[in-house]
Amino acid sequence: MPQQRFMSNRKMLLGEDSNALVFLFAVNMIIFVLISFLKTVYYLTDTPLELFERQIVDWFRMPSSFVGVFYKPWTFIVHFFSQYQFWQLVSSMLWLWSFGYIFQDLSGNKHIVPVYIYAGAIGAVGFLAANALMPGAVNAAGPVMGAGASIVGIAVATTVLAPKYRLFPLVNGGIPLWVLTLIFLVLDFSTALVVPSILVSHLFAGLVGFGYIKLLQNGNNAGDWMIRFYHWGNNLLSPKNTRIVKADTRGYDSTETRLNAILDKMNIVGYDNLSESEKAFLKSTSQD
Repeated sequence: MPQQRFMSNRKMLLGEDSNALVFLFAVNMIIFVLISFLKTVYYLTDTPLELFERQIVDWFRMPSSFVGVFYKPWTFIVHFFSQYQFWQLVSSMLWLWSFGYIFQDLSGNKHIVPVYIYAGAIGAVGFLAANALMPGAVNAAGPVMGAGASIVGIAVATTVLAPKYRLFPLVNGGIPLWVLTLIFLVLDFSTALVVPSILVSHLFAGLVGFGYIKLLQNGNNAGDWMIRFYHWGNNLLSPKNTRIVKADTRGYDSTETRLNAILDKMNIVGYDNLSESEKAFLKSTSQD
């Protein structure tokens, strides 16, 4: 039974409330707009750009040493959601969309944010460790910001999850996803070579993407605590909305619920690893 038949039924629409990819886009865009607005204010008041970067941008950039992060701990997370240069934003968001859309379509909306955060955080640790171990690297690197490491993690995770996925399947059988990933990694790593500690950061992020999917395929969801924490916070802040959602889902079709659950499992472990009853259910559903 072709796996693609069922994958196509789970497309995530751009405007869906559960679209985690849109959430990542929104956070990056909001921070970029905020920084750009403040930059315009500084420009209109004839304030030197150096002062703007020191007073505003440095609150979003992660310092290049563990000591610097100790004094600005929030930058450890904020920096991989922050973009300062317009073309950096465009490039990052295009690659995030390219891999993130495929990843979310195949795995659902629960994994892209954990991979993004894990890759960005572990990449940051690799960056700081490399600066600490390589003499003179701190001065060469300087503070960093941008979603580069997180996107590397998502790119690798997407490719490991669906190595046989093909882009534009109607054109000569399609282009293998790994080709796009290879092009992206060559471009990314060649740019990162200028600052070795950034290259280390992106290598760490790629390993995170690989490891996350391998753990998931073995039944270990490393992002589950993030999802539970999100729901806990959402329930805490909006208890009324939570009760409404529960009421709305009582009459949800049980067949469709079971189908979605089996599709989630199949997209992670593969069709061959489904039980015989699950395969029979998919077969009967496809014939309806």
